[in-house]
Amino acid sequence: MSLKRRDSLVTSPKSQRGIGIPAAIFVITLFALLAVAINLLQEQNAETYEEQVNLTRAFYAAESGAGIAMNSIFPPEEFPQYNADAECAAGPREYVFTIPGLNECTATVTCSVDATVSSVEYYTIVSEGSCNGVNRKVQIRSSKQ
Repeated sequence: MSLKRRDSLVTSPKSQRGIGIPAAIFVITLFALLAVAINLLQEQNAETYEEQVNLTRAFYAAESGAGIAMNSIFPPEEFPQYNADAECAAGPREYVFTIPGLNECTATVTCSVDATVSSVEYYTIVSEGSCNGVNRKVQIRSSKQ
């Protein structure tokens, strides 16, 4: 009788049904989808980082162009050779930077005298920096008083 019991516990391969293969396929599919999602997030983060770097570079290019215009209109005491009206009289100027950090960046600077009140001229300087297709604009308003 013990022999019969033992035989009844052993089943044939035809009657065995398991969850091992479907579970393994599910887990492999889940990990594959997770890997694809992480890869997409990585690519998006890399593009965002590159755009942020170019935005910062474009801002500093615009700020440098505005600084050049300010030095042209309001020359420092140590460098009186600047022509006080050079930037506004010449119209738009474009500067191409070659220094590290701003290489291949440009700044287009325009200057205008908005108003003259009680013989005081009020200037508006607009400088647009561009780096790798990303643009930033800086606007400065000032007077000579």
